Amino acid sequence: MRKRLSRLVSALLLLAGSGNWLWGQVPFMRFDQLTESDGLPGGAVYSITKDQQGFIWFGTRRCPVRYDGSSFRPFLLPETYLVTGMAADSANRMWLASDRRGICRIEPNALRLTPVANTATTTGRFYRSKHNEGWYGDTSGIGRINLRTGVVRHYDLRPTTYRGIKVQDFLEDRHQTLWAVSSDNGLFRFDHRANRFICVLGPDCADPARRIPVYLSRGCVDAQGILWIGSYNYGLLRFDPQTGQFAFFTTPGRSTGVNCVAEGQDENGRRVLWVGDESGLLLFQPEQQRFITLPAIRRDPFAVYALYCDPGSGTLWVGTSEGVLKHSPQDSRFQTVTLPKALVRQPVQVNLVGADQRDPTGQTFWLGLSHTGIVRWYRPTNQFTLVRYPEPQAETMWMQQTGDGRLWIGVRNWSYRGSGVLVYDPTVNRFVAERAAQRSGALFSVPFVDHGLIDGKGRLWVGNNDEGVRVLDIRTGQPFRYWSDATIQAMQANNNFLTDIEADTTGLVWLATYRGLYRITEPGHRFVAVDEQRGHPRQFDDLATNALLIAKNGHVWAARWGSVTESTPTGAVRTVLTARNGLYDRETRQLAEDRVGRIWIGTCDGLQVYDPRTHYIRRFTVDDGLSRNNVTAALYIHQGNELFIGQQNGFDYIAINRLLRREPLPPVVVSSFRVHEQDRAFDPDRPIRLNPDDDAFSVGFSAMTYDRTPSSQYAYWLEGFDTDWNYSGTHHRAYYTNLAPGRYVLHLKAANASGHWSRQVTRLTIDVLPAYYQTWWFRGLMGLLIAGVLYGLYRYRINQILRVQRIRNRISADLHDEIGSSISGIDILGTMVRRELPENHPSEPMIERIVREARQISSALDDIVWSINPSNDGFGNLVARINRHAAELFEAAEIQYEITIPEGVDRINLSMEKRQDLYLIAKEAVNNLVKHAQATQAQVTIVLLNTQLQLTVWDNGRGFDVQARTERNGLRNMQARARQLGGTLRVDSGLGQGTTLQLTFPVST
Repeated sequence: MRKRLSRLVSALLLLAGSGNWLWGQVPFMRFDQLTESDGLPGGAVYSITKDQQGFIWFGTRRCPVRYDGSSFRPFLLPETYLVTGMAADSANRMWLASDRRGICRIEPNALRLTPVANTATTTGRFYRSKHNEGWYGDTSGIGRINLRTGVVRHYDLRPTTYRGIKVQDFLEDRHQTLWAVSSDNGLFRFDHRANRFICVLGPDCADPARRIPVYLSRGCVDAQGILWIGSYNYGLLRFDPQTGQFAFFTTPGRSTGVNCVAEGQDENGRRVLWVGDESGLLLFQPEQQRFITLPAIRRDPFAVYALYCDPGSGTLWVGTSEGVLKHSPQDSRFQTVTLPKALVRQPVQVNLVGADQRDPTGQTFWLGLSHTGIVRWYRPTNQFTLVRYPEPQAETMWMQQTGDGRLWIGVRNWSYRGSGVLVYDPTVNRFVAERAAQRSGALFSVPFVDHGLIDGKGRLWVGNNDEGVRVLDIRTGQPFRYWSDATIQAMQANNNFLTDIEADTTGLVWLATYRGLYRITEPGHRFVAVDEQRGHPRQFDDLATNALLIAKNGHVWAARWGSVTESTPTGAVRTVLTARNGLYDRETRQLAEDRVGRIWIGTCDGLQVYDPRTHYIRRFTVDDGLSRNNVTAALYIHQGNELFIGQQNGFDYIAINRLLRREPLPPVVVSSFRVHEQDRAFDPDRPIRLNPDDDAFSVGFSAMTYDRTPSSQYAYWLEGFDTDWNYSGTHHRAYYTNLAPGRYVLHLKAANASGHWSRQVTRLTIDVLPAYYQTWWFRGLMGLLIAGVLYGLYRYRINQILRVQRIRNRISADLHDEIGSSISGIDILGTMVRRELPENHPSEPMIERIVREARQISSALDDIVWSINPSNDGFGNLVARINRHAAELFEAAEIQYEITIPEGVDRINLSMEKRQDLYLIAKEAVNNLVKHAQATQAQVTIVLLNTQLQLTVWDNGRGFDVQARTERNGLRNMQARARQLGGTLRVDSGLGQGTTLQLTFPVST
């Protein structure tokens, strides 16, 4: 989560000595601070730079640190200590000089710190030249390293009693000449042809006139090619590399030591030099050749060790003994004008701001004060002229300038006893008597005229918060009796305070009250409660209105408690702005419209602007340069583009175009990739590969705008997982867990403070590798294994079936050959014995029974052998056997018959047991028909009905009583076999009505 920078005390620079008043009064200058409490490792910061991705790097006492505007990435191991120089090369590798590991390198993707071989252990002040060479200092001289090959070359300097780093800085002028700033040997120029350093100023200089015992520190090259270098004993050195001319400038009122110098710009775009020393920060004006001491930036003293001015944004980064200071010219967007203390008793509030209509240049303004009077301010000379009220305790409430240049001013105060309205004539520089003004205060119980206006018909409208509105003829001063006292009292009943009076372009007068908006209709002069009209449903929770604005299109804007509304002249609500739309504070008290129709809203907690074209609300606070967040006194827009804000003891103003200039859409940079909350190296230009156990990862990203406030908004979308963008506000880390294997693309974008989203989308490809059991080769192997197992089971099943068939064949053969032949022998022997017996022999019935039983057993055995034999498993064989059996019996009994068999019987699958049950039921039914029915006609029908098989046996015989008890088991056996088949057996019969037997059971095809 973005951390807010701690705000320091605002420094108001009072720069004098220039004819232009802007040099005399400069806006608030603010610094932000980063310390160990914000996450910065190590208190002191000795070097600052910026890489090609936009990250800011700090070299601290403890280690190098990367900063993305919200979080720090320290490189703690291996230990470096005292990182006094840092620079990024063309491949965005960060090179640094340290006190314990010598020269080190940090790879941009792996983010791993590695010491470089063949460099001294103690080094300092690393610099990358335009020839892509690295230069650094050590305790004996100067080192040069080829950043591509790593080859190191050393240049010795004359040994001295100084035992520290010999070189404090390296500079390159506009001709790409390298300059080495030595601590106590002097200033050196590098001769590329001779490959040596030549001292041009200092103890080692060949010219005795330039052999000055100067101890140099760090410096910069300005836009004109001049070298500016700090010294510890002579102040600030100016050196012209073309002419060799030099000069020293001593810092005022402090020690002469200067630690570092950087060129920058102030809020007005003028070139300045930032100068750091052991006592803090100074400004130096090169043109005026003088120092400007800043007021205390911090409560406690601090030393400045490093200065870096971002060439892109102009932001100044200051490395100090107590962390980092940051100053951005964009943070002080407002110009602050302070009333001279000798002009008026302070504190005083500027309640009103308005341009003097007599000045065609638009450079003269009137300021209405909370006491004493009004002030005329002439901007070109910053001249203030106080116009005192007859009674100085009066507070300015409203002001209107008429065509003759006179100012009509409404005033009030509990100790005020005047007329309520004052008229000031600038041509004679005094207050003049006007009847309407003199009588206005007498219309109320106290002379408070809190609101007023002069309309196009020459009428003076005056209002008192507690007692309503009155109207006077501005020429005669006579009041118009538009309303009775009862009407006025009804309007003001129940503390319905009057808060504003405005007239629209048609001359219609509008009132703001605590019960909402009213308009006064003419003729009739009726008070019409606009917010309560039928057909206009209220869309806000509080009617109470603090201020009105009649827009250029005639619409009425109302600043209410908790909302700002826009209504048509008929009262229809068009716009309602609340906290849901971004309205920050409930107490809205001021409204103004600029040239393009944007609505500016003054609240107790900042200034807000609403753009009807984009429906976006933006907020400005002290972080943007406002003197205070309270913007409820005065809000005035001059000539459609200059915004004035009344403040205590002065006012703020700015050009709206500057304030709302289109800020660059920030690109998003991936700052970290963590797996299970552990940082992992990655290359943003290549897919990141995650193992199956890397099931929880997060991606940190930042727009790196380094704004004072976290104004950037973020959104991310993981293609392949998310269905749409995730808008995370100021939160800039995405978390994902348990992603399925595959390729995902993380899309990142950001919006600036104006709410405009960048079209440039950052993409990061992530490959989630499958587990071994999710790979194609594992699945193929498992498929082959399963296929092999299934085939094995299939072969086992086939073998089992074949084995069962062999057993059935053997049983069938054994039954037929062994038992069948034996029973046939019994039948034959019984028949032979019956022939040999004499007639009426007592044994004849027994022999007859033996023969009959043997034949029945032989027939049953034949059925069993037939069903066991695998060659008869087909359903067609079963149907044929039933057909043959029935035909033989019907023909023998001379019964006319019809047998119907369905087509496709071969598709029906029946197990051996079911085939046997079906055959025996059919056989028993035919046998009973032939034996008992005495029928002359019979039918046997087999029908397949979807998944049901139906067997029907019909005859036209004598029939029987189905309900009658019988000792025969045939019907009971058939019912039992039907149940085994999972079906039903129905018998329909009656005496003399024939018999129908119907079997139905499920089958599979």
